[in-house]
Amino acid sequence: MIFVRNLNLSKKQAELLGSRLKGWNLLRQNTTMCFYRGHYEKFKDFFSQEDGVLFRSDVCSVMEVLGHEYNTDQWRLFIDSSKVSLKIVLLHNGNKFPSVPMAHAASIRKVMKA
Repeated sequence: MIFVRNLNLSKKQAELLGSRLKGWNLLRQNTTMCFYRGHYEKFKDFFSQEDGVLFRSDVCSVMEVLGHEYNTDQWRLFIDSSKVSLKIVLLHNGNKFPSVPMAHAASIRKVMKA
């Protein structure tokens, strides 16, 4: 959104504006918004978005960038869902490493209808 730059909004303010515009149905139905924070810049190429779900499509490459070898015996997939959201992360079995986000859907109802 070019006008976000013109308004001199911070990232947090731009996210809030986008969320409000979407919530007030002032954007087209098929409008998608993505916000990347600076420290995740090196990971944005690993993300894909489909039907409202933002997900990582290449686990091994993500783990390589993090400096870890992906061994299926050392990591487990954790899925947290409710009626309105979905979150999937990889957890290290020994809790020696932080969780690695793998997928997120903020409005799962729309995903289920698709």
